[in-house]
Amino acid sequence: MSKPAVKVVALAFEIAADAAAPTTAHLLPVGPFRATDGRPYDCEAWQLDASIAANVILRLRDRANDTLIDYEHQSLRTEHNGQPVIAAGWFHDMEWRETKGLYAVGVDWTGTARQRIADKEYRYISTVFLYLATTGEVLDVISVALTNTPAVDGLDDLGEDGMAALTKRFSLPDPDLETTDMPTPQEELAALRVTHANTETALASLTAERNTLKTQLAALTAEHDAVVGELAALTKQINDDKAAAEEQKKTDLITAALTDGRLAPALKPWAEKQTIAALTEYFETTGPLPITQRQAGDGHTTNTAALTKEELAVCARTGVSQEEFLQQKAAKAGATA
Repeated sequence: MSKPAVKVVALAFEIAADAAAPTTAHLLPVGPFRATDGRPYDCEAWQLDASIAANVILRLRDRANDTLIDYEHQSLRTEHNGQPVIAAGWFHDMEWRETKGLYAVGVDWTGTARQRIADKEYRYISTVFLYLATTGEVLDVISVALTNTPAVDGLDDLGEDGMAALTKRFSLPDPDLETTDMPTPQEELAALRVTHANTETALASLTAERNTLKTQLAALTAEHDAVVGELAALTKQINDDKAAAEEQKKTDLITAALTDGRLAPALKPWAEKQTIAALTEYFETTGPLPITQRQAGDGHTTNTAALTKEELAVCARTGVSQEEFLQQKAAKAGATA
């Protein structure tokens, strides 16, 4: 299976040396960019923008150790020439600068390197980076060095052993064309199709779940309406029973008052229109009627001690007791005689 190859290449920028060595170093420019010698040969240009740079910066920050700046990329050659790797400086962070590119920041130079830069013994900072051969996208910065030979001879032809050593030392992606774990466009399309199918399945499941919930909601709504109806019917029954009980109590009060003489038969229609509280208060303050008055069934009598229907109505309206009315009536009749 063909996979995009990962290639390694070096570029260099001149150090702006003043009285003191700078604490920042320009590593790579804004993409797309090419070298003056015609590289790259396997893609149109190297690609580097803010988004790509963000991934490169994260890879560097994930490394536990500071990143070494050596001399003439000796860290890449030591396994072949046996020479020691002498540090020129260290850094542990990079930043992206719009219109400028990728910079190493917080560079901590050694005293010797600082003096050599000030004396212009070294004029260039050389960056070795990985990129995808198919797209030119920058993947990682793997080495930085002070150099006076910007083009590192043989760097593009390190061979399997050299690339394997770099991969082991810097935890780089496997550059082997057959084993690089990067999907082809066809594989990416297949993966997208699987994702699309899974999404459609999940959507169908969610739609079915929504429909089930709508059915359950309708059932709960019907149940709620039924309970509300039952509650209304029960409330009406209670109110009807209460009204019937009150009506029966009023009837019992009137019947008892008619029986014991506290209410004349002629006042029964009036009493039926009163509230229970009013009747109770009236009957508590009213004594039994004289026997002659209670025997007057038609509301009129020839007995002088009896009150007529009209006189009883006057007593009810004025609040005067029947005894007082009879007394006043008798007094008035005596005065007339």
